[in-house]
Formats: sequence, structure tokens, C-alpha cells
Amino acid sequence: MALVRAFQIARTAFVIATLAGAAHAGTFQVLYTFHGYPARDGANPESAPIMDSRGDLYGTTSAGGASACGIVYKLHKQRGVAWKETILYSFQCGVDAAYPTGGLIMDKSGNLFGGTPLGGTGECYFYGERIGCGAIYKLSPAKHGAWTETVLYSFPAPIGGFFDGPEGSLTFDRKGILYGATVYDNPCPDDWGSVFRLKAVNGKWKEKDVYDFCGAGDDGRSPGYEGLVFDPAGNIYGTTIGGGDGNDHGVIFELSPQAHNQWRFTKIYQFTQDEGGDLQGGLTLDAAGNLYGAEYAGGNNVGAIFELSPSGGGKWKESILYSFLGGGSDGEDPWQPPVFDSSGNLWGTTQQGGVAQYCLNCGVIYELVPQGGGKWSESIVYNFGSQPNVTDGSDPIGGLTRGEDGNFYGATLESGDPSCGGCGVVFEFTP
Repeated sequence: MALVRAFQIARTAFVIATLAGAAHAGTFQVLYTFHGYPARDGANPESAPIMDSRGDLYGTTSAGGASACGIVYKLHKQRGVAWKETILYSFQCGVDAAYPTGGLIMDKSGNLFGGTPLGGTGECYFYGERIGCGAIYKLSPAKHGAWTETVLYSFPAPIGGFFDGPEGSLTFDRKGILYGATVYDNPCPDDWGSVFRLKAVNGKWKEKDVYDFCGAGDDGRSPGYEGLVFDPAGNIYGTTIGGGDGNDHGVIFELSPQAHNQWRFTKIYQFTQDEGGDLQGGLTLDAAGNLYGAEYAGGNNVGAIFELSPSGGGKWKESILYSFLGGGSDGEDPWQPPVFDSSGNLWGTTQQGGVAQYCLNCGVIYELVPQGGGKWSESIVYNFGSQPNVTDGSDPIGGLTRGEDGNFYGATLESGDPSCGGCGVVFEFTP
């Protein structure tokens, strides 16, 4: 599996620190440090964990585990402040899926669902080794704390014969049907991915493409790097990393349900070369129907946070809430969209930037506070690399999730335990 691990890489200790941010003081806490091999407890998480009603956290790592193909983990808060990790499933690099880069979603019964870009029964190969084409999996709680993994769907080989499973998280609609997006996987000569749904019919899961990106990139290219969002009317919103009338900086799209299970595709915004674009993550939807996201290469070429608001007649207006300055002090290269707190402030992470005592450019946690008149102010509330040996992690590409307790949770791709070369950490930030 060395070649597969090389592909995966190419694609891409308990510490408390008290901070004094300009907007909010808060505390940063490492909840768990991954140790990789030989601990086999996972390595390199690329997504933020989710929290259940009991306050437990669930997430994935894209590497590590018994076969070095990633795990699904649970973090349970024990008495006091210690957190215990339990490996719910260790992927085997075969028909059971492999390398989960996206996060998890949970249904009302406590089942977990996710997707992987590799693994499954599909005939996709890397340097002659079958790696699968991606899969959708389900983890169900069983007796005595055990969990059962079931592959709901294996993606077939796309036209390019490489891989086509989702790299981002899945989404439920109001009826409990699963939706996701793929980087590739559609029947078009220009195979730039699809939005799909997965529905249980008589005990079997059936996959159907909702929309195939076939427009030679004009309608967007490769939407499968992050999840989708639904509005109350059942419309789907998503992003593409590239494409858009030759600019190749990505689009934001809407899929509206029509009669007879059909969907209408609308390109609601297209990023220009001057704007940057190159969206690596998805979108956040507020109660008023506004969309928020992060441009990886926007603003001053080191990223920007934007808002997209409906302006009537099917038109949308883009506003840049904040452009990162460059030079690192205020963060660089945001991957995921920001999330709201209860006061209407936005919080997020950047992959790089930051000025810390033990690391420059290890990433930050930022807060955006509305100032009125459409203006927002940015404050850095934490710089990764503030602990010796960077045991607080670096490269927080998975962004943040907000728990029911009002705190923010995330994970870092790198650093943490120096003995494993930096396998990442799971962290909590309490405003």
C-alpha cells in the first residue's frame, strides 16, 4: 500500500493555552493527539469532528489505523477534563472504502455516514495496484460498544479510470436521503464530477446523479471537494474548485427541485481571475438565505471571506467581508467556510499564516465581527505553533464546527506528536 499512501499524500499530550484576542478572549485546548504508527490510532485528519447530543465527538482521519488507510474515531469526555479516543472503525484499504478525507454526518438513530475517494469494488488503479474508485459507508452502533461498517455504494470507474468517490462530507435532505458530490464520475466526455443522491429502496441503496458537470468546465469543474447545503425550500447549493466560462476559478451553483425528480441547474456566481476564487470548501447558509464561503486564492492572493446575497430576479450579489493581507500575520489560505456563533460573528481557520513562538505559517483561528454598513473586522484568536514542538498542531484545513455547548471544534492535518512526524490533533476553542 506504499504507492497508495504516496498518492494520498500527493493529493494533498494535552495542552491548554489562555489567549487574549482583540475581539474575544478564549481558551484553546488539545483534546487528542494522534500518534500514527505503531499506535494505529489514526493520522492526518482533514475534516472537523461533529458533536452528538451527549457531547461526544466523531470524526475521521485520512491515514493511520491498522492498515494505514484511515479511521473513524470517537472522543468521549471523561470525568474532569480528559478525553478518551475510541476507534470505531479502521479501514482496510479494500472493498470497505479507504482514506476518508471528508467528515461525518449522523442520523436520528445515531448511525454515522461518510464517503471516501478510494476503496470499494470499483476498478480504479494506481501504478497497477487496484485502489478502488470510492465508496459511501455507514457505521451503526452494535452491542457492547462495537460498531458495524456497511458499504452502501461503491462507485464504478469513471472515464478517466482514476477515482471518483466524494472527498467532502455528505448531506441529508428532509426525507433522510443522502446527497454528495464527486470530483469525477459522470458519463460525459468532459468528466468534471457530479452531484448525486443515495436513496434506500426496499432495503437497497440506489445511486442517481442529480447533475453531471459536462460543460467543458463552463458550468464548473470538480464539485466533490466539500459538502452541499440545503435551504428550507429544498434547493441545493455548492461550489466547484475550478471552471466557469474559461476563467477556471470556480463557481457557486444552485440545484432546484423540479417535477418528476428533475433538477434545474443555475450558476449563481462565477469567480474571475481578479477575484481569485479556487474554493476548496463548501458554504454556510444563514437564516436569511445568504451564503458564506472562503476563497483560497482570493483577495490579495492569500484568501478572502465572502458573502453571496440574493438581490431579486434570480440575481446574487457578492461582498468581500475580509481579504487576508498577506505576509502571514492575519492568516493565509482559508479552506473551509466560516461558521456563526450565537451573536452573529463568524469564526474559521486558515491553513497557513500566523506568527507563533514555535512556528511561522502554521495557521490561525480567526473571528470576524460585523461593524455595520457591511464592514467586518478580523481578529486572530489563536496562532497554531504556540506550544513547544508545535504540539498544538498545524495546517487546520478542516475548518471549525460549533457544538451545542457553543464552543468550536476542529482538527489539524499536521504536527502534534513529533515522534510520528506530526499526525495532527483534535482541538477545542472556547470563546
